[in-house]
Amino acid sequence: MGTTGGKVKRTHARARLLLAALLPALLALATPARAITLAEAYALAGPQGEYDRYVVLETGVVYRGGLLIGQLLDPVTHTLVGPEGEDVCIVGNGAILDLQGEQLSISYCSHRLDISDCVILNGNIRYRGINTYDYHEQPTGSVRYCTFYRPHDWGVRLQGAGEGILLERNLAVDAIDTGYDYIYTTGFSNSWLPTGANFAASVQAGFYGFPMIRENWSYHTDPLANGDSLRHFVFL
Repeated sequence: MGTTGGKVKRTHARARLLLAALLPALLALATPARAITLAEAYALAGPQGEYDRYVVLETGVVYRGGLLIGQLLDPVTHTLVGPEGEDVCIVGNGAILDLQGEQLSISYCSHRLDISDCVILNGNIRYRGINTYDYHEQPTGSVRYCTFYRPHDWGVRLQGAGEGILLERNLAVDAIDTGYDYIYTTGFSNSWLPTGANFAASVQAGFYGFPMIRENWSYHTDPLANGDSLRHFVFL
């Protein structure tokens, strides 16, 4: 168990407190609840202030499935495909995002994603950028006051992104190791890209800058994983 952006701490009392805080969310999943997809909530949202989409979620509602904001890179043609993305704010109000093995991703664009106050299960939040001769697209934004329980791969992954991103006061428990991640230019898995850390930032900080990381907390219920610093915060 440890904090990111500060020295690592190990206290069983804090672990029990975190698991106690997660219990209401887990109980909510076990009982009938109104559920819509996250993509539907996004599509229904309109602009507000600086944002093209201002998505306000409801307490106690389960939003299912992932969401892609921005483009994808075709590994064959090495071109970006899809819409260019939007500036998005997601106000969670304690809503549960069951990503069902997918991602909430802002990808290959120069737009902003701010998300706060969500419980996130079975997926991850990813900021994905690219800096090549042909493209320089780097998203920004923030992840604040979110709880991640058994996220797939990582809780938060910064891939080719860093500067202009804030990770603040998030709790992440038991990120699932799903095997090696894929090289974005080829689509092949690589041993340099292990999964299973609660927070993962881009190692190429010279290209992408450093994120601001403040008072996040990481824990694994498996004592061996919890004792491994690379299962808490890692640069990839």
